[in-house]
Parts: sequence; structure tokens; C-alpha cells
Amino acid sequence: MRRWLKPLLIALALLLLAASLWIWFAFLRVFFVKPGPGGAHLHLAAQVLAGSPQGQPGFIDSRGSLARLDKPIRLARLNATAVVFADINNHAIRSVDLEGRVRTLAGGPGKEGYQDGPAETARFKSPHGVAVRADGAIAVAEVGNNTIRLLVPRGDGGYEAMTLAGRGGRAGMQDGPAATARFSSPHAVLWGPSGELFVADIGNARVRLIQNGQVSTVAGDGRRGQRDGAPGRLSWPMDLCLDDQGTLWIADCGALTLRTWNPATGLGTPFPGLQVAMPHGISSLGGQVLVAEMNGQRILAFDRRSGQVSTLYGSGHRGFGEGELNRPAALLADGGRLWVADLYNHRILALTLPPGGFTSRD
Repeated sequence: MRRWLKPLLIALALLLLAASLWIWFAFLRVFFVKPGPGGAHLHLAAQVLAGSPQGQPGFIDSRGSLARLDKPIRLARLNATAVVFADINNHAIRSVDLEGRVRTLAGGPGKEGYQDGPAETARFKSPHGVAVRADGAIAVAEVGNNTIRLLVPRGDGGYEAMTLAGRGGRAGMQDGPAATARFSSPHAVLWGPSGELFVADIGNARVRLIQNGQVSTVAGDGRRGQRDGAPGRLSWPMDLCLDDQGTLWIADCGALTLRTWNPATGLGTPFPGLQVAMPHGISSLGGQVLVAEMNGQRILAFDRRSGQVSTLYGSGHRGFGEGELNRPAALLADGGRLWVADLYNHRILALTLPPGGFTSRD
């Protein structure tokens, strides 16, 4: 009996080693990778629009430093002067304007759960992604309930919550009719030009599409990795944006890089060899793709053609002072400003972009 013990122990040790290596490369290394070169630093001016001056979390609808947020993430343009954001730990969908006024549109810290109906009584659980349709309806990627919800504007200025796709609380992978489709920790949503809705389905390592009441998969075969083509392979598709050429850009957090997708060629890797320390948010501005580098504590800009990088904001170290961020999670380029969700500082910033935009050579 003993002669079999040593080979068995060796086999078990090798299995444990293989499992550990797989876990490291599939999940853990993204948290430890060091930031790469940031290029020229533009040192954009920043204004803290809302959040505690001490970085304290909370839940208060107010203005500026009197408002309290708890892990704000994902941003979408609500109107010319305001954005909507998901407030993760408050289980709420909120807005902030250029005057720093914070308003809760739906949900709240005492309303965690799953319930459709009037926004005043609707319940959400760990909302992450938001996207505003042309008619003002707000799509919500809800991690805690594994659903895509929709806030439809009412005539009185409020909203009505409904489930657009998925089955509340049940994670899984299923295409087909929206009512029976399943998602797994959807992190971001993005409206396309024809009213279709893209979903970054991180738990399934796929990009999904909701159109005409049907859910389909447009990118990713469900196995974590990095492979171009169709369906290709994604690791952690975290956020999405469309550039002015109609190309879909994907912040692939697990692959530590940026990916692209179009229906003709499938997935692509525009900057081979690029390593971004946990790309968590992505936005497009002219010929630039802007990235919230969560582990690098920076906001980066990449020239779409050359891949040349510039740093727009952030010291590269966690902090709360001027020029510092603590896990920037999302960003949105809108006109002459760049909105930033500073996740662990529980605040929203607005960066001033140079007149006429900028290039990576600035």
C-alpha cells in the first residue's frame, strides 16, 4: 500500500500546482501586474463634483462635498449638463450635474433586492453598468441579479423600472428570447446606433447583444483567454464603447489589454503587446481611446492608429490628494470634459480637456 502513497502524493502535488498556476493566470495576475509606461503626462485640471472631502462612503442626495456616494461606477450622458451613474454599494441609479447636484433616480441602500415598478419602490442589487438611450430610457447592467433592467422615463420626471432581459437572481448562459435569457455578472451596457444593446457579460466571458426581444452572443466562445476572429475569445470583458467609425472597443480586464469587434471580422487586438494594469473603463474621443487604468491609478489615452499613449490624470499611486486617484473605475468623454468615477474615493470628478481636443503628441 505504501509504495503507491508516494506517487499519489506527487500526482496530487502536481495537480495542486497546475490548479494554482491556472488560477494565477486566469484570475489573480491582473491584480498584481505593474503599470506600463504612460507617455507624456498632460496633467489635466480636475474638479471634484460630488463626494466626501475625506473620501467617506455614504448615501446623501445633496450638492458637492455634502453628497455621499458608495463606490460609483460606470457613467452615461443623461443630458447636456448631467451624467447618470451606478452606485454599487447603495444599490442605486443616480445622477450628478456640473453643479455637483446628486439625485437618486431609483434604488437605495435600504432597497437591495429585485423588484420592478415605479422607481420609488423598485429594487436593485449591485448595479454596475448604465447606458442612456436616445429617448431617455436608462439600461442597467445588474451584477447582483444577473439581469439587464430598464428605467423608462415617466411624464412626471420619474422612472418606471422593468426587466429588459434575464431572470432575476439566476446566473447562467442562455441566448434566445429576452425573458428566458441568462447572464452572469453583466458589468456594462452600451446602446448601438440602431437601438440594439451590447452587454459586457463578464461571468460568461462574452459580449452579448439584445435586439428585437432576442439575446445573442456576438463575441467570445465562453472560455477565458485571448483569441482574435469569430467568435474569438475574451477574458474579462469589463467595459464597452463605440468609436466614430462604428468599431466596438472592449476593455478586456483579464487580458490586460484593449480589444475591438466588428461584425465582419470578429474580435481583434489593435495593440499587440500592450499591457494595461487592469483596464476597467473605456471611452472614445475623436482619434483617441481613453482608459481608466484601475491598478495603475491613471487615466490614459491611446492613439487609435499608432497606439501611442498619453497620461491625462493620475500620479500612478493610490491617493486622495490633487492629481491622485484610488481605483478609477469608469470614464466618459463628453464635449470639453471627461467625467471620472473614482471608485474607492467615492467621488465623481470632471477633467477639463484642452480646447479642440488633444493628440498623443501633446
